[in-house]
Amino acid sequence: MWNLRINFFSQFTIIVSILLIFAACSNRPKGVLNQEDMVNLLTDMHKLDGVLIERGIMFSNDSTKTKYYNFVFAKYEITKANFDSSLVWYTKNPQEFNNVYKKVLINLTLQEKEVKSGKYHFIDSVELAKVKSELWRRRNKYELTKDSTRTKLDFEVVDPGLLYGDVYILRFLLRIAPEDSCTKQHISVRLNYQNGKVDSAFALAHHDSLLRRYTIKLPATRKLKIKSISGELLGSKAYKGKLHATVDSISLMRKFNPVHQDSLRKLVQKLEPKRKIIHPKGKPAPLQQIKKTVQKPQPTLK
Repeated sequence: MWNLRINFFSQFTIIVSILLIFAACSNRPKGVLNQEDMVNLLTDMHKLDGVLIERGIMFSNDSTKTKYYNFVFAKYEITKANFDSSLVWYTKNPQEFNNVYKKVLINLTLQEKEVKSGKYHFIDSVELAKVKSELWRRRNKYELTKDSTRTKLDFEVVDPGLLYGDVYILRFLLRIAPEDSCTKQHISVRLNYQNGKVDSAFALAHHDSLLRRYTIKLPATRKLKIKSISGELLGSKAYKGKLHATVDSISLMRKFNPVHQDSLRKLVQKLEPKRKIIHPKGKPAPLQQIKKTVQKPQPTLK
């Protein structure tokens, strides 16, 4: 009799557990990704974030990044709208979201170990050959207050060594206090070419009183002569007369391969369009140097 009761309660517990599981599943609206798909999707998106940051694309214009994220959505046969609705639902269910991110972190940690062990690729000897050179020669720290004469922190570095194939890395610490009244604060880096063209990378600065480290990478991908690298450590859309920000530990690194410098420089010079010399009207063109030829005296007939 006692065994029958135990069996009955065991079966009852199993049935209740199954019902609870189905009830939990039914709470998830149609179109919201299940936990397994959400874990895999977020893992892939975080991996993509890392690639875009490493290649200097993360802080470029939205249209460039959108193409990459759309590939991830296509892999899971969803749209950005599906992802956004799933993300909203999970954020409103913190326990579910916590479970998802625990598994995401496990996946990323495992992948990091595999990458470091060389599972996916051999060690890149070209990358190892690259060296870094510090370009920043200014003050290492700035404090902006209401009494500051500056309304933004801009910079420009002119260096004859800047070259196609380089990667420029701007890093610093930034804290913007709540008292700061500027709006839409940002960070920018620009590569200025001799022919007037410009490549740039851009990031929004967080106005939340936290000390944050910002890193922006900008590769020199155009086979053109570089005039300078410039930008803003801190700029804003509107200055309202009250600054309260600290910028510290500023570094602007140039990453390059010293072995290839001469060949890259020759390549850029070869591809550079030749300038046409236009002479003003009414003035003759300068005479070219003409080699003088000495005529031998003719023999006289006797």
